[in-house]
Amino acid sequence: MKTLNQIYRYTSDCRFPDEDWHKVLLYCRKQFKGGKIHKALYPKADSTYRQFRKWIESGLGAGDYVSYGNTMGIVGSSTPSGITLAAYCDYEGNLIINEMEVLEPQRLQPLEEPRVTELKRLIFEKGLDFSVRTSKFDKIYTPQKYFYATIQKPNSDEIGVGMYLESDNSKYHFLAYLYEDELQMDSWIDSNYTPLKPASETDIKRLHSATSKAGWSYNERGHKFIKIPQKGKDNVYWYLNDRFELVMDRDNGAKKHLERWEAGNYILDYTEGLLFMKDVKAMRGKA
Repeated sequence: MKTLNQIYRYTSDCRFPDEDWHKVLLYCRKQFKGGKIHKALYPKADSTYRQFRKWIESGLGAGDYVSYGNTMGIVGSSTPSGITLAAYCDYEGNLIINEMEVLEPQRLQPLEEPRVTELKRLIFEKGLDFSVRTSKFDKIYTPQKYFYATIQKPNSDEIGVGMYLESDNSKYHFLAYLYEDELQMDSWIDSNYTPLKPASETDIKRLHSATSKAGWSYNERGHKFIKIPQKGKDNVYWYLNDRFELVMDRDNGAKKHLERWEAGNYILDYTEGLLFMKDVKAMRGKA
């Protein structure tokens, strides 16, 4: 099964008869609920819908890791007329970033997983990131601390999004990270030698929707996620005012209530509040 980005690359490289092109569009609508693909401006080859479906089912696509005899590489372009590699390793194992037309495409085989990791590491350590949509290498993206970033799972259109903290090459540290429906807080994620990419507004909203649903609120001033207060009956709670008196209030979602929670001045039980007031006054010499 091909990803939408691989289909975008194929259709950008191939020219279709009008009737076949409409079939391609219909396929994308059914499989991906749309997908922004356009007719090729500078086609490298002709393709029919039948060839397109055969490629979908058993062909190689841009970004696939392959072996070619004793060496290995990453597919840059794949059309009915031929396949090119965007990068490959020579016989000594050195990574060569240069397009190479494959003279005998039938010799290409999917690369075994351990060698996939090896090739990804070589590309990653060169500070490069391969874009399937453009079939080109870009400089690797390193976000600033507290910036949002995404990471795409291999051979998938599924994208994880998180608030970035730091990395140690083999792992990324996120303040909050969401993949599918799984939310992880303050966690290290295995990079699998996959570069990060900038997050879109949609990705950011998706992350914050998940953190809010899980009961977390982001404190921008402190750059941290805090647990949203669990409100008591009728939203009633108690707090100490500036005269160290125990005061009742109702949480209506205003900022002051969250600030009291962050300061630890948000008490759901009245008796607990009295004890807290007594302890605070004793510490400040006001008992």
